[in-house]
Amino acid sequence: MKPIAAIARRELASYLLTPTGYVIAALFLFFTSLVYFVVAPLLLTTGFTQGQPASLRMFFQIGIWVLFLIAPAISMRTFSEELRLGTLESLMTAPVTDTHVVVGKFAGALGFLVIMLLPTLIFVYALERFGRPDYGELACGYLGLILVGGAFLASGVLASVLTSSQALAYILTVFFWMIFLLGTGALPKLASVAEGLSGRPGNSAQLEWILHKGRALASFLAVGNPMTRAHGFIIGLLDTFNIVFFVSFAAVFLVVAVKALGMRRWP
Repeated sequence: MKPIAAIARRELASYLLTPTGYVIAALFLFFTSLVYFVVAPLLLTTGFTQGQPASLRMFFQIGIWVLFLIAPAISMRTFSEELRLGTLESLMTAPVTDTHVVVGKFAGALGFLVIMLLPTLIFVYALERFGRPDYGELACGYLGLILVGGAFLASGVLASVLTSSQALAYILTVFFWMIFLLGTGALPKLASVAEGLSGRPGNSAQLEWILHKGRALASFLAVGNPMTRAHGFIIGLLDTFNIVFFVSFAAVFLVVAVKALGMRRWP
């Protein structure tokens, strides 16, 4: 645990001691605050406005989508910067394993994400001044942001191991999640089309088999939609399956990153 903690502190310091970390945090706070306090009340009559429940649901919703773009920017430098500067070799000569390095860097990035969320507690203070918020729902929403952000970060760490270009690591991460979200969000809508075509007179056995498999695949993909899984946290529903879902995602990405780092270390 000591090597992991040391690497995590080193990684966290690299965010806090450089302008990049503050720019990323400022962008997250700017967009989430703009939507919650200005755009949503003016255009959607939701968010922080009179007559609405004392809730941060709108903030959590927009926060997850902003993390979709911000989290890869946090993780893109974890290994890419080391590879570009040639400092990864010196790090790997220390008495640490590939697992120590990957988990330590991920922990440092996750720690920065948590620190980035701390200023948003002023939203909770604002709700307390003008309403009676449900603190259980708020805690569940923040847990969802951390879990979703952790999955995004872990995928970004893997992309960063694969390339020395931070820009390419960012693009790979965002592109992966775009494809995944489209696959688990748009394709299940085709199930309704298959439902309408199924059972029609004149359908061949082969067509019915294809429609049946299509419905089954669509149902399976719908269960794996990250935004659907995150919705439970937004409304204050603490579901063990949703927690395991995002933790498993992060674990798989980190395991693959460890293997990829090992292949780079011992070609």
